[in-house]
Amino acid sequence: MTLWHIIPLAYLAVVTIPLVRIDWRTHRLPNAWVMPGYAAIAIAWIGVWISTGEYPLIPAISAAGYFGFLLIFSYGGGMGMGDVKLAGVLGGAAGLIGAPTAILSPVFAFIFGGLASLVVLVITLRRRKDLPFSQAWAVTKETRIPFGPFMLLGFWVALALTVLFAS
Repeated sequence: MTLWHIIPLAYLAVVTIPLVRIDWRTHRLPNAWVMPGYAAIAIAWIGVWISTGEYPLIPAISAAGYFGFLLIFSYGGGMGMGDVKLAGVLGGAAGLIGAPTAILSPVFAFIFGGLASLVVLVITLRRRKDLPFSQAWAVTKETRIPFGPFMLLGFWVALALTVLFAS
C-alpha cells in the first residue's frame, strides 16, 4: 500500500462518523460530505497510474459496479441517490486496496443492512387491536432504515479482513 492508497482511506476515516450520524438522523447523505470522496479517489487513481505506469482498472470497475448496482436498486425507492453516490466512492476506495475488498465491501454492507432490517422489523412489530389475531402484527410503511451506515461498516470490515488475512 502506498501513499496514494491512503488518500481515500484518510478521507473516509474523516467522514465516516459524520455520515453515519447524518444518515441515521435524516436519511440523507449530503453531497457536501460525499462528493469530495470522488476527488480523493481521482487523486489516488492518478497517483497510482503515474507511480506504477498502470491504469488502476480494478478500482474503476469496482466503483462503476457498486455505483451501477445501487443505481438499479434505487429506482425501486428502497435506496436513495446519496447511497448510490457513496457507493461509487466506496467502490473506488475498495478497488484501490484490491479485489477482495472490492467484492466483500458491498457483500458485508448488504449482510449488515439486512440483519439490521430484521432487528428493526422484529422490534417495530405492532399489535393492532382492530384486526384478527392472524393479521394483527404489522410493520408500518414509515419504518425506514438508512443504508449508508451499513455501507460504511461493510467497507471498513472488508478492509480490516483484507489487511488481516493478507499479512
